[in-house]
Amino acid sequence: MPKSSRRQKLTDEELKAENQKIRKEMAQNYTDPEMQKRIVETLSMRNIAAYAMVLFLPPVGIWYIWTRREKLYLNDASVYSWTFVGIVIFIGYLQLIWSGIIG
Repeated sequence: MPKSSRRQKLTDEELKAENQKIRKEMAQNYTDPEMQKRIVETLSMRNIAAYAMVLFLPPVGIWYIWTRREKLYLNDASVYSWTFVGIVIFIGYLQLIWSGIIG
């Protein structure tokens, strides 16, 4: 039996009520003042400069992001992601340097 035929069919009224409930939950999640402030602050010039530092000077940028993550309003997932990006770029820089020395 196909998966779609096993799903419960909702009436129009039930579907509208379910959509209303989901919209209400989403509105509560995105209207949290702390969440709004974090979203706005992650696009500030200070944060963009920190991201650029991770891209061009990975050791300094990673250190900066980890020491000032509260001021930059970065959550743990963002810090870990930018750390991973910095490490990958740093390894790429080391490979370029190594190929310049050897090659």
